[in-house]
This record gives sequence, C-alpha cells and structure tokens, in this order.
Amino acid sequence: MNNDYVTHPELKASESKTQAELEKLNTKIDAKFEVINHRLDNLEKNIPMIIENALLKEREYQTNQQKENKRFFWGTIIIGGISAVAGVVSILVSLL
Repeated sequence: MNNDYVTHPELKASESKTQAELEKLNTKIDAKFEVINHRLDNLEKNIPMIIENALLKEREYQTNQQKENKRFFWGTIIIGGISAVAGVVSILVSLL
C-alpha cells in the first residue's frame, strides 16, 4: 500500500481533527488576550494611585529630612552656646 495517497474519509477525518485543534488553539489565544486586556485595564486604573503613593513617600522623606536638619541646627547652636558659656566661666574663674 502506498502512503502517498489518502481516501476521502481519511482526509475528512484529518480535516476535522485539524479544525478542532485550531479551534482549541483559538480559544486559548483569545483567553490569553483577555488576560492581557484585563491587566492593561487594571494598570491604567492603578497608575494614578502608584504615582500618588510615590509622591506621598517622597513628601514623607523630605519632611523627615527637614526635621533632622532642624535638630542638627539647634543641637549645634546649643552645644556651641554651652561651650561659649563654659569658656567665659573658665576665664572668669581663672581671673578670680
């Protein structure tokens, strides 16, 4: 028997099988595109929230930096003042 030829029923069966596989593949592809579309829609909705969160974190960081700068400034002033007073007191004590 020669395998180069097929009968009409074999051809129809092969076509049906191929068509069924193509339909399954199309269904899978459509499902994947639905997932992608859903993710894109969610991303579009979430972008403003993501940006707002990033801005709030940056604002919080800057506020903390300002507090630390104020503490450093006042700490330096107070320690310098104490040192100056101690110097004046030591001069006065040494003169008496």
